[in-house]
Amino acid sequence: MRAFCVSLFLVIIAWAAWGIGAGGEGQAFAAEPNAGGRGVATGAAGRRPNILFVMADQQRFDALGVVNPAVRTPALDRLCKDGVRFDRAYVAQALCTPSRASVVTGLYPHAHKLQTNVYKIDNVLVDPQYNLGLIWPTLLRQAGYHTAYIGKWHLGEKDPGCFDEWHGYNSNLSHWLGKRQKSPYRSDLETDQAVDFLQRQHGGPFLLFVSYYPPHTPYDPPEKDAALYEKTELKPAEYWGAVTAIDRCVGRLLEKLDGLRLRDNTLVIFTADHGDHFGKRPGGSHKGVAYDEAARVPLILRYPGVCDGGKVRDELVSNVDLMPTILDAVGIAAPASLQGASLLGLLSGRAKDWRTLVCTENRESDSQQPGAHSRGIRTDRYKLILREHETKGAAGLNELYDHQSDPQERKNLFGPQQAGVIYGLLDQFTAWAKGTGDTLGLELAEKCRKDLQAKRYGDSSK
Repeated sequence: MRAFCVSLFLVIIAWAAWGIGAGGEGQAFAAEPNAGGRGVATGAAGRRPNILFVMADQQRFDALGVVNPAVRTPALDRLCKDGVRFDRAYVAQALCTPSRASVVTGLYPHAHKLQTNVYKIDNVLVDPQYNLGLIWPTLLRQAGYHTAYIGKWHLGEKDPGCFDEWHGYNSNLSHWLGKRQKSPYRSDLETDQAVDFLQRQHGGPFLLFVSYYPPHTPYDPPEKDAALYEKTELKPAEYWGAVTAIDRCVGRLLEKLDGLRLRDNTLVIFTADHGDHFGKRPGGSHKGVAYDEAARVPLILRYPGVCDGGKVRDELVSNVDLMPTILDAVGIAAPASLQGASLLGLLSGRAKDWRTLVCTENRESDSQQPGAHSRGIRTDRYKLILREHETKGAAGLNELYDHQSDPQERKNLFGPQQAGVIYGLLDQFTAWAKGTGDTLGLELAEKCRKDLQAKRYGDSSK
């Protein structure tokens, strides 16, 4: 009888271990030391870290006081001082739903196949036309984390069933719970919910994912926040006021972590799903393009004991890197299908041979043909934009910008005089596209080569 009980106990333990590590499609991803033999980066407290993941919607890369002193973001500035800011962080697609899908899957849009915003769909995670079955919140939950989601989801109208606590919604809710300026600000309520979760879960480990809707249009922050910018050059004042309102919410979360003595064992990540060019760029009213105002976002990581504070990294990173980073931090082996790379090595200064380019994928809305695809290829110095069709107001079918002399991307250099640079960028992009399975990207690259050849040799028929 004793032998039987011991055997049964071992079977139960083995079954539980499989359940903790199981991923989608019957493949197991065990909670074990990560690739490379480094072991789990456990942080200052010496155990699996809690995760506080905060995401704003439509916040530009320069909507931080540490980047532009005219912006009032004291909490995020303090987070930068205590953590690491990635100065050149790009989204996989500068549109809400596709970008969020890349955040949770670690895949580019052409791989997860969700390239437009979704409405009136219950749950895209289980929709067979998309490749969204394996996401990091599910893996953390299976590994014993207590998980919660609060705020804008934009991956379906209903609870996706992958969080222990759900306080989310798809999109298109007012920034106010009732009459504007006379009722609670939605982000403040969501912060109340997040603070309550922290109060109840300080035993850990936990994942708290807070997704604020502002500063997304319509810009409608508390009047006191917009008033801060009325006499400044930052316009519209309401957008920047919304940035400050979100910063105040982030400050409350950080203060709660400190008050509960959770700081040393919590990995805090702040980012946005895309930026905002305020209608000043062709290809989209506010976003959906490869220009930096839309495709480049804030990315701040604070991980006590793993990285020193106050550092700025200039490597080219993408939001597809967030899933492998989080799995690396908690000690879950990353699925081989992921297309990003863990940022922990960059945090600690160990990483070598980091990527030399990062790519964004978009479907521009004011093209001659609706939904025309484009690609943005960013290297240390240059950005090359490839389009499927001409876009109204754009400087050309293809565009080239030199970030060394033109960081605002105002002077299009594309042409035969830059052929050597362009061919070099296309070669790098082609290797990336082959490696990630981006067949449309390969077509755009070949189309660009032909276009350049026609210009180079004066073929007017092209």
